[in-house]
Amino acid sequence: MYAIGVNLDLTNIIAGVVDESGTILSKESIPTLRYRPVSEIMSDLAVLVKRVAFAAGVDFDTEIDHVGIGTYGTIDRRSGTLIYSSHFGFRDVPLLAEIKKHISIPVYIENDANCYALAESRWGSTKGYKNSVIVTLGTAISGGIMVNKEVYHGAFFGAGELGHHVIVMDGEKCDCGRCGCWAAYASSTALVRDARIAAIRHPESEMFRMVNGDLRLMSYRIPFEAAKKGDVYAAEIVHMFKRYVALGLINIVNILQPDAIAIGGKLRKIGHEFIDDVAALVYEKAFGQQENANTKVMLASMDYDAVIIGAAMLQAWKEE
Repeated sequence: MYAIGVNLDLTNIIAGVVDESGTILSKESIPTLRYRPVSEIMSDLAVLVKRVAFAAGVDFDTEIDHVGIGTYGTIDRRSGTLIYSSHFGFRDVPLLAEIKKHISIPVYIENDANCYALAESRWGSTKGYKNSVIVTLGTAISGGIMVNKEVYHGAFFGAGELGHHVIVMDGEKCDCGRCGCWAAYASSTALVRDARIAAIRHPESEMFRMVNGDLRLMSYRIPFEAAKKGDVYAAEIVHMFKRYVALGLINIVNILQPDAIAIGGKLRKIGHEFIDDVAALVYEKAFGQQENANTKVMLASMDYDAVIIGAAMLQAWKEE
């Protein structure tokens, strides 16, 4: 039997047929068009999962055991209700009820970062660690917490929203509505914002030259690339960004003291030099860290396909 995992994100709905070894056999995507009614989004999702099964040469009704969906927000996994998602702007949306209008096989719904954490724990960089955390540094910051190799949901299903702990009182505005959240300083969105500000202030900078003065072209990679070319302003942006990333990770270590923290998301693509510098700050500043007895900080070994793979694992995890 196979399962289908779905990553329902802000831009695209991505579905894949996954076998028992965690291998994606086929994968397709469609635009989310998130401003539509949820009923329309779920209808398109149902068409997509049937199409991706056909592409894999698998009969949807007889060879697909279940569909798992990972998405932003707090999910009541008992009812399949999306309780709240600041990214989508949804509140108390009955995702499971909507998708079941189109699909007769079992469907399970979970937070996307929890799906990522499941996949990493089973097949990725945190395999073999009993207690681990996945942190996705991208447009926002998400987190999945594994305790005794199981997802920790908290009392009301919202545990793991690591991007929304405050690191600067009355600081930068976060898209959640609060100010000073970690995501407002250590996401790729925050990095691009700070790089644009520095480029405006210093048109002589390499960052400004790399975008030809069009700040709309600024990306999270440019400050790192410009710093390597000797841009002192870019170097300061990168330096502060690493400190902000480390600050949030230090808080996670001090509160949870997991065996390992794996960094995924867009910033994972920057590579080992970035994460090694961040890890050094964590090892230096986290409370009670000792040589050979500290939380390992590493790059996640899987990309965003981990959400698809983890979503496909949901039934197996649910029954354990």
